Amino acid sequence: MTARLTRRAFAAAALALPVAAQAQGWRPDRPVRFIVPYTAGGASDITARLIAERLRGPFGQSGVVENRAGASGIIGTEAVAKAAPDGTTILMVASSHVVNRALFPSLPYDPIADFAPITLTAHVQLVLVVPASNPARNVQELMAWAKAQNGRAAFASSGNGSNPHIFAADLLKRAGVEMEHIPYRGSTAAHADLLAGRTQMMFDAYAAVAPHVQAGTLRLLALAGPTRSRLLPDLPTVAEQGFPGYGATSWGCLLAPAGTPPAAIATLNAAARDILTSGEVREKLAVLGAEPSPGTPEELLAFMRSEQARYIQLVRDLGITASG
Repeated sequence: MTARLTRRAFAAAALALPVAAQAQGWRPDRPVRFIVPYTAGGASDITARLIAERLRGPFGQSGVVENRAGASGIIGTEAVAKAAPDGTTILMVASSHVVNRALFPSLPYDPIADFAPITLTAHVQLVLVVPASNPARNVQELMAWAKAQNGRAAFASSGNGSNPHIFAADLLKRAGVEMEHIPYRGSTAAHADLLAGRTQMMFDAYAAVAPHVQAGTLRLLALAGPTRSRLLPDLPTVAEQGFPGYGATSWGCLLAPAGTPPAAIATLNAAARDILTSGEVREKLAVLGAEPSPGTPEELLAFMRSEQARYIQLVRDLGITASG
């Protein structure tokens, strides 16, 4: 049996043990290192830092966050897959972690089998925005306006295969509308052209576009999620505006290398859940448009499997590739 298969089998066995039994007797002997495979300042990075700096209470020492961005998150993620499974190296990833299975068939790791799930962290609601110069006041009006442009209008995203790209492509297919896709290197990089009206719509995290919405230079049209958000209760969903069945959110989670001891997983899960459900952290996440949603390792494993299957089918149906 290979080392990788041994670690996968060990991780599977860990999930079968009661959490209380797993949590006994484990405590990190050095600061826990959080690897974030994206640039600093995003929702994943901020969430990791909120958790890491609050580990001093349960562990006696704060965690350390390390950004290893590049290659659509693959570089940092691969580093964790190959790290020692001792509970002191954690991966903080977004939903792109399972999307990459659909975009990159030759990943150097398996997004599920090569990791031990710890907990889901939060769901980040994306919103649909248009520049203030666009006449649309709702999704139906936007789709009608875009259709009248005969393919000359463009939408922005934070990159090929990103959730903003996938969410927009899904909406356009449902509406039977063609728009040119303009990918940027990150959300913020896309805003200048959007504000100037060179692109005409974008899905993005509310926190990223809120200053422009409040300034009146971007207009909110809809929430991408399947249900309304308690953070934006008056904003209707895309589904409510004539597209039943549409709805998705970005999400984040904590993973460890496969083979991490069950006691370490249980202790890390308990610490992260306590931190994420504290009032202070809830308030800080709300600023990002994120809603804490921690759970058990078993729940995260089932969720990741479901999301990976959904994204593989969606990416295939929409014809999305990593290059365009």
